[in-house]
Amino acid sequence: MKPLYPILIALIGASLGVFFVYNGVDKHFISPCNIYGPESTLPQDYINLMTALCSSGFTKVVGSLEVFAGILLVFPRTRLLGTIVLLPVISSIFLLHLLLDNRPDELIETGIPLAGVFLMLLYHYKEWRFMIHGKSKQYSFS
Repeated sequence: MKPLYPILIALIGASLGVFFVYNGVDKHFISPCNIYGPESTLPQDYINLMTALCSSGFTKVVGSLEVFAGILLVFPRTRLLGTIVLLPVISSIFLLHLLLDNRPDELIETGIPLAGVFLMLLYHYKEWRFMIHGKSKQYSFS
């Protein structure tokens, strides 16, 4: 199983990278921001929040972060940095859908990438654990 784990992480990283580059580009150039009408079955709080995020340009900032993190995820040397950049973005999107939205398919669409990000963080634990434990590698200059 050990040799398959790095391959699995590489596939998850590459697929998440492509997914988030596409989603970020989609927010900028392909799809206009969703404006929901009064006939929408979505909760009013969700409609109000999405309207505010779209009109303020916040979704463009999120799209830029998704493109940046997606590019970092594709390359093995920068995969951990891409994961760290992406974690707050995908967590906030997941929580937005969990707390304000009533569509289960949106939870699945955001929950799967969130699980992938957590798997990659667990895989790279040895590289970032010093931030929690306060111990870094000791380097000798002799």
